[in-house]
Amino acid sequence: MTRFRLLVIVVFFCAPWVFLIGAGGYFLWVQGWMVWAWVPMFASLALAYYLGWRWTRRGQWPYPGTEVPPYWTARDQQAWQKVIEKAQAFEQIRVEQLENPQHYSEVALDLAKTLAEVYHPGLAQPFDRVTLPEILTCIELAAADLNERVQKYVPGSHLWRLGDLQHARRAVDYYKTGQNLYWAGAALVDPVQTALRFIAARSILGGLMDRLQNNIILWFHTAFIQQLGWYLIELYSGRLRVGVKRYRELLAAQAIPSAPENPQESKATPASTTAVASGPPLALTLAVLGAVKAGKSSLVNALLGRSVAAVDRRPVAAGHRYNTMLPGGPALSLWDTSGYGQDGPDDAAFTAATTAAQEADLIILVTSATNPGRQADVALLERLGQWFADKPHLKMPPVIVAVTHIDLLSPKSEWQPPYDWRSGTRPKEQTIRACVEVVREQLGARVTTIVPMCTREGEQYGISEELIPAIVSQLDQARGTAILKAFATEATAGQYQKIAAQLREGGKQFLNILGEAIRRK
Repeated sequence: MTRFRLLVIVVFFCAPWVFLIGAGGYFLWVQGWMVWAWVPMFASLALAYYLGWRWTRRGQWPYPGTEVPPYWTARDQQAWQKVIEKAQAFEQIRVEQLENPQHYSEVALDLAKTLAEVYHPGLAQPFDRVTLPEILTCIELAAADLNERVQKYVPGSHLWRLGDLQHARRAVDYYKTGQNLYWAGAALVDPVQTALRFIAARSILGGLMDRLQNNIILWFHTAFIQQLGWYLIELYSGRLRVGVKRYRELLAAQAIPSAPENPQESKATPASTTAVASGPPLALTLAVLGAVKAGKSSLVNALLGRSVAAVDRRPVAAGHRYNTMLPGGPALSLWDTSGYGQDGPDDAAFTAATTAAQEADLIILVTSATNPGRQADVALLERLGQWFADKPHLKMPPVIVAVTHIDLLSPKSEWQPPYDWRSGTRPKEQTIRACVEVVREQLGARVTTIVPMCTREGEQYGISEELIPAIVSQLDQARGTAILKAFATEATAGQYQKIAAQLREGGKQFLNILGEAIRRK
């Protein structure tokens, strides 16, 4: 589209509004309402200025989304804070900087060095630990999402060329020069009134418009930093080894967006992920861990709503899996693992529990209310925590503690659920509350939620009331755990086969080039 045609469109678009403004002003003047109309108009302008001044102050502008996805590890969240600090370090951005490609490259390299220090302290160059395909994947993802934001939020971005933007900026400069000439001429005719109008226009309205413009530019500059920082985190964490298509497919499989969202937008999946989303999210694996006779199998039966798991069995080498669906929730693969002894998990039991934790997206640790020690549970959680701490690219699944056998707490003869164990005053309620506090003190920050319950057949309590809601509340974190495992598996799967395929295709291309060179001779 030529500039003349664009000017014609602007003129025809603005003509009706100019006509309405002129006709309305003439009508008010003829009717003698002009003085009365100026009162609400002035009040509206004053209110607009006050709100604009208040809302454009530094630190109160609505910057792009800063929420992190549920699959990010503690190291990823630390890196994201660096990104936020980098974005907020810019107090002001000039339009000239946005037109200069070197500004973007300098910001990108500085941000890459900052984030590389989080993942690889002391690294000489920010990209020494990543491959070329990973870098290209990062660039493609960031560019695609930035393009989506520009086309969505910048009016006319699909029409304006960079040269047009420079001409528009020159037109603004010409307008300011003409405005200054107007003020100079008006001052010769009426110096006092012109001075008052000039001060009002420059110090009040002009300052507000400059701040609004600067905040809008800052918003898009912040969006650039956050978008780039988001994918640099994915780059350094190793999750971009799978490539663009597979990266989006793995996130879409758990209904997780692949880019930061604007907090003013809905929580719908961005367009960048909807193209590869197909079907409902994949089933999550819920592992039930615990000591022998803690009530694991009874809990599994209660969750399944039928008696399928053997109760009071001795430790076995492997557990059993069952497929189920929570009421109003996703599909689950329920893993009833083999129990460990009360004295603590031996090497075989810990290997089985570790395998279960590695494959699990959510853990239910079953412990009996009548077992005061729980040294075995503490030892298992400590060893699992250390195992995951040595693998920062993974994330330990959330742990929900199911305290079973609360019906056996004193007074044993009293069993009349429901119980308000959090604030109730009945003897049984006080005993349950004390038991939960002891479990929380023993297991500490290793667990997310503690749920007391009774799994005895015919007298079940706490399953549908509290355990299932607790599971549902941790589904986002469970999906995050599943995503990290999927990325780790995909990144290492078929590495040698891929090298063989690359050698084969590279060899074919080399032979084609060699043959073409021979034919030319």
